[in-house]
Amino acid sequence: MPFESVGEVRNYFHWEDPYWASRENVRRVTARFFVRAPVYYLVHWNEGTLPADLDARVADGSVCAADFEGAVLAEPTNYTCLFCDAQLRAAVVDGANPILGKDRAARLRTHTFVRKCSLCHHGIAGGVVEFLPPL
Repeated sequence: MPFESVGEVRNYFHWEDPYWASRENVRRVTARFFVRAPVYYLVHWNEGTLPADLDARVADGSVCAADFEGAVLAEPTNYTCLFCDAQLRAAVVDGANPILGKDRAARLRTHTFVRKCSLCHHGIAGGVVEFLPPL
């Protein structure tokens, strides 16, 4: 996902992008809202549920809404554990964003979220779909 400048796309960090690109259950996208700079998002599926040949269908324009069933839109962001105060990078679901369609509530109910801090292993709340490992 080449960009002319990291300053032109919100939430995009070139040092994190290779990790997200390597994830088999993640696809990286950008979205532009109104006249603001584009925003870097992650489309996240539960492990093993990304549709076969999705990338080929996107490339040839035959992708459809059914290809994104079960996926949620996540935003890479800073996350602070309330128990150990660890400063982590995480993909956190953007549950209010309408990009993936009107069945957001069903997607959020069926998606698998991270339930423990990756450092202290204490239970967490919130919509973390994945923590970025230390780079």
